[in-house]
Amino acid sequence: MTTSQPLDLLPDSSTSFLSPYLPPSAPSDRVFVTLTYAASLDSRIALGHGQRTQLSGSESKCMTHYLRAHHDGILVGVNTFLADNPGLNCRYNIAGKSAVEASPRPIIIDPTFRCKIESRSKSMMAAASLEGKEPWILVSAEWRNSVSPSDLVHIQSIERMGARVIPVVGLRSDNRNESWAAILKSLKELGIHSLMVEGGARVINDLLCTAVDDINGAKISPVDVVIITIAPVYLGKNGVEVSPASALDNLYDITWDQFGRDCIMASFNKKLRADF
Repeated sequence: MTTSQPLDLLPDSSTSFLSPYLPPSAPSDRVFVTLTYAASLDSRIALGHGQRTQLSGSESKCMTHYLRAHHDGILVGVNTFLADNPGLNCRYNIAGKSAVEASPRPIIIDPTFRCKIESRSKSMMAAASLEGKEPWILVSAEWRNSVSPSDLVHIQSIERMGARVIPVVGLRSDNRNESWAAILKSLKELGIHSLMVEGGARVINDLLCTAVDDINGAKISPVDVVIITIAPVYLGKNGVEVSPASALDNLYDITWDQFGRDCIMASFNKKLRADF
């Protein structure tokens, strides 16, 4: 089994740029959510559905792993997991931390357990090599209560390898917008205080337009920070587009920086600031 090579360290100017947008050191009463992804100039994240497309340059890829090191969990949807087979670990060298300690917990939204994760999945291999953590698969509690015998055998098999299949009350496959409150509540109860959401398009588009109840009963976006890598390429009209269903103008304290050939936008979501 091969060992992944650690990435180069970011210059001080880059870490200073990112510093204001990192999760707070003290946990709050809700999960701190960072939404981050790479997109083309025409707002596409892949050439087509199910086609893995490399957009990030080496510098912005390093930034992604730096961000992973500062979050408890990293979340993707099942379609992204099936298309990309991502490792979802951290290869950024954090002083005093092992690769396992620096890596966030991989979390897959998979209401009906389509991912069928197995030992040769990159996330499982990273965990077996002590280069990452075992994944958690979030499934619908309704589906879990009526699981087939074959799926039950598969669940038991991967849980013996350290992965977890976690039923979430309120997680729906037909309307994920209504599931985010349930997802974040479950993750908070499981000790996830900060969450990095990487995709894919459905997850990003849904999350941007989702509103959940805050502690006072007001509707707010669950997203705290948005960090987007913009690659200087066009993927064309057949590409997978990131474009939320409704117009949004929620970002503030926006800054830009150059990471190699890519441009990075970092911002807060003003709906989540108590002092706004």
